[in-house]
Amino acid sequence: MPEEICARPHIGSVVEEPADVRSTHGVLEITLTAFNAAQSDGSTRYCFIDAQGRESPNLRVNPGDLVIIHLKNAITEPNQGDPEASHVHSRMTGNACTSGTMSISSTNLHFHGLTIPPVCHQDDVLKTSVQPGDPPFEYRFRIPENEAPGLYWYHPHIHGFSKQQVLGGASGALIVEGIERVKREVAGLPERVFIIRDQDLINPNASPSKSEPAVPKFMIDRDGDAANNGTGFGKPAKDLSINYVPVPFPDYPPAIVQMKPGERQLWRVLNASAITYLNLEVLFQRFPQPLGIVAMDGVPIGYGVDTQAAGESLNWQTHLGIPPGARVEFIVQGPPAGETGLLVNAHGGHGAGRRERHQQDAREDYSNTECSGTTL
Repeated sequence: MPEEICARPHIGSVVEEPADVRSTHGVLEITLTAFNAAQSDGSTRYCFIDAQGRESPNLRVNPGDLVIIHLKNAITEPNQGDPEASHVHSRMTGNACTSGTMSISSTNLHFHGLTIPPVCHQDDVLKTSVQPGDPPFEYRFRIPENEAPGLYWYHPHIHGFSKQQVLGGASGALIVEGIERVKREVAGLPERVFIIRDQDLINPNASPSKSEPAVPKFMIDRDGDAANNGTGFGKPAKDLSINYVPVPFPDYPPAIVQMKPGERQLWRVLNASAITYLNLEVLFQRFPQPLGIVAMDGVPIGYGVDTQAAGESLNWQTHLGIPPGARVEFIVQGPPAGETGLLVNAHGGHGAGRRERHQQDAREDYSNTECSGTTL
């Protein structure tokens, strides 16, 4: 057991990459344990931790690989005062494959986007449910030979409780390798995996920053959040984090993403939020920069078209709309030495009430030396 369950980096931290777990000789085998940890503010964190103590590792596989995941449930029972404690969808057969028991302490795994069968021990979420104290449950499936190379993800899918566990941070990336063989322009580029999650507000009672214009009362919904009005101002419904580094309302202190000045990188961005829609931009001196889309939802642009043009084509945009569960992989170039760039959620959607461009998710700082970093 790790020293701190579901540990999180501090506000303003450097954004670290999730650990990579790669298949070997055609097999990826791993043990993941589901944990939760109650916080002093009343919230609860959730996470998957492997046998080496790494939280939410990237699972990297190739088409045709066998995946074996031993899932343990170490989630503790909620306090009896918790309104969710008595909310249970139960059949209780004693068999994790047919149990159907869905409670706040149940868990399972869904492999979002993969074309694998929805049957027990593969990708069933309707009946498969692992309870605390159950023996390790084995997931065993093979990545299809024709699975598109790209970004997928795993998360619990306990009906009635998925939102709480995903909001708590129980999610990770699954990457099918080989995208450089489909999109030749990404070959040799440094690769970054960024998982953007939402979470309950750290400062729920704070007033919006004084730098924001006042939001008229008719644009405020009944929860006190900014309505879906496209302004992005006001109190958001949720805070965001990037690789678990929180960027909380109301001042949005930026997380730091390090890269070399002017360097081109392949960014693989997953929106693992429970409810928040993203509209991402990269800004230099407040101006949106071109982003070359390589793939969306695990499928490369032009995938299946066997032509030179398809292999070289990118879709260039200045902003990327990413709904919950969606993934976008794109080429980005860092700002020149000495300049600062911003990755921002330009405006909110679906009640998320996110902020406008001057409020950053992360900041990029570049100096004149190649070894120095960036903050995004």
